[in-house]
Amino acid sequence: MNKSVLFVLMLLISSCAQTQTSPSSTNTVPSLFERIGGLPVLTVVVSETIDRSVNDPKIKRSFDGIKLSTLKQSVVDQLCVLTGGNCVYEGETMQNSHRDLKITTAEFELFVEAFRTSLNKHVGEREKNELLKILAPMKRDIVTD
Repeated sequence: MNKSVLFVLMLLISSCAQTQTSPSSTNTVPSLFERIGGLPVLTVVVSETIDRSVNDPKIKRSFDGIKLSTLKQSVVDQLCVLTGGNCVYEGETMQNSHRDLKITTAEFELFVEAFRTSLNKHVGEREKNELLKILAPMKRDIVTD
């Protein structure tokens, strides 16, 4: 066998061996999206939160005239993106989408309480806290009082 052919063959075998062992030797950390449980869990959390909120007399006015299925999907998409999932969020900015709603601090806190309640049922404590930390800065774009 020609030395150059033997050399190329050895390189190919070595390359294949490295390719097969590389994925198992890399220790990738799952994204927050994956640790939360992905779209199934985000969908349940968002649906429960919005359903609870639209039935709360203290904050339901904020949802008047809004198509809830569209809102739910938009929020799921946004949370998916923010937690590292492979989704696309095509909604408005928080400031634009809440500008005319005149959301008060009290209303915001009631919504967050509903969100936390659902997270507590479906998501681990660490993941819940990571997600809330990501979302906390949005308050300034949502509350207008």
